[in-house]
Amino acid sequence: MPQLSSIEVAKRIRTGTIDNLYFFYGHDIATLEGYAKKLITKVVPLDSQDLNLHIFEGKNLDLGEFSDVCEGLPMFSERTCIVINDLEVENLKKDDMTYLKNILSDLPKTTVVIIYITGINVYKSKTRLLDKTARFAAFCSKNGVACEFKFKSHNELARDIMTKVEKLGSSISKPTAIYLAQKTLCDMLTTNNEIAKLCAYTDGREITNDDIDLLCSTQVETDSFRLADAIAKGDAKRSFSILESLYAEQLDTVTIVGGISSSFIDLYRARLARDSKRTIKNAADDFSYPKNLEFKIENAYRDCSSYKTDRLRKCIQYLSKADLDLKSSKTDSRIILEKTITKMLMR
Repeated sequence: MPQLSSIEVAKRIRTGTIDNLYFFYGHDIATLEGYAKKLITKVVPLDSQDLNLHIFEGKNLDLGEFSDVCEGLPMFSERTCIVINDLEVENLKKDDMTYLKNILSDLPKTTVVIIYITGINVYKSKTRLLDKTARFAAFCSKNGVACEFKFKSHNELARDIMTKVEKLGSSISKPTAIYLAQKTLCDMLTTNNEIAKLCAYTDGREITNDDIDLLCSTQVETDSFRLADAIAKGDAKRSFSILESLYAEQLDTVTIVGGISSSFIDLYRARLARDSKRTIKNAADDFSYPKNLEFKIENAYRDCSSYKTDRLRKCIQYLSKADLDLKSSKTDSRIILEKTITKMLMR
């Protein structure tokens, strides 16, 4: 079976189509865990889990014990469910990997194995899996179901936010839901925490952008874009006001410089894309923006028309110099950053 999307997996779970092997991984941990729990309950109902649900930790997995459990028959239930959390595929020796694949490729019809990753890194880049994990995902796809849980786009997540807020007795407009999705970088776990906080605070009234700014944790990626935009527009007052708020969140200077640099690079890429008659979608694909960060290139594309290419390029050079100074100079880090911002504003 080819690799499935989370929507396709949800449909199969909902309709009771159960496979023998599942491999769940991806950046959207909250959604991934939710699907894993639903699948476990679908495979083995709560009243028979004591006898037919077996849970293993991926670290130091005892393959002999795992094999024995896989071969066992269910008791007073249609299936046995075996769950492995955080299987360290990259650390498995060649012989152990071969043994594991032999077990998984010949599972009894009554055995369902669910392997899901929540606490270890399986990526070599934002989108590419580590080599062994990629091969294992392909194996699971061939012998069962493999599914990558990617972050939703801010538009997709906004619909979920509106539904969750309504269930909690409050309301939120679509633009404000998009703003919250961008603020949390489309991380469902963070978003759910912020929704609970916002609904408790607003107590039934409509949630506003001001509520989000007041209560939600700062994400350097979103606030650094506001700072980059203020600098690019030559707005000194707003620039230093945003910088002050970032320091108030106890962010270190290196992190702030990294965030501003990333935002200026977004603006520079968008400016080049505009000049080359490339669309937002083209730019997002050209530079491999993941779904949860596509809003960065969208915002940059929207705002970059008034910025000159050479000005953006020079600002990136100033920030590169600041990053080097931060790592090699004994000068106070905040002074280095404030001087750099002043140079960019003057230019």
